[in-house]
Amino acid sequence: MRRLTIAILILVSIVGAQKLRAKGSDMESAQNNPTSEITRAIFARLTIQWEAWKNKDAASNDAVISDDFHSISTDGITRTGKPTAQQMNDQPISAYKLSEFRVVPVGTDTALVTYLADVTTPGNNAKYHFAVGESWVKRNGQWFIRAFSGTILK
Repeated sequence: MRRLTIAILILVSIVGAQKLRAKGSDMESAQNNPTSEITRAIFARLTIQWEAWKNKDAASNDAVISDDFHSISTDGITRTGKPTAQQMNDQPISAYKLSEFRVVPVGTDTALVTYLADVTTPGNNAKYHFAVGESWVKRNGQWFIRAFSGTILK
């Protein structure tokens, strides 16, 4: 099951990135679709998570991530469990911008999410542009990130 989930995330990331580049849109149009309630709820939680990472706030970051979380980072490393404070320190960001946000419900409590992220790192102000594919689950009335995959774009 885990391999299937990872394979789906990789496929969603690749297809999502290609569609995003070809079609293009912004957050406003994404929020005007029939799934706008889910889109707004997930985007609000995603913003909390990104802000928490930027501010190295592990507790706020963990509050948006499911206990059974796993990820494939942009460097290809697969991890299971919530990110640690050390990971946040090892992968700091000083600024970010999210765009072309899309939510595709795949059930009442599950959604696939794709977006582009422009990230700046502190110190040398290096900038990265990548496509993100995530699996989100709704548990006890709240949306949580279940899985993450990021691909650096050129």
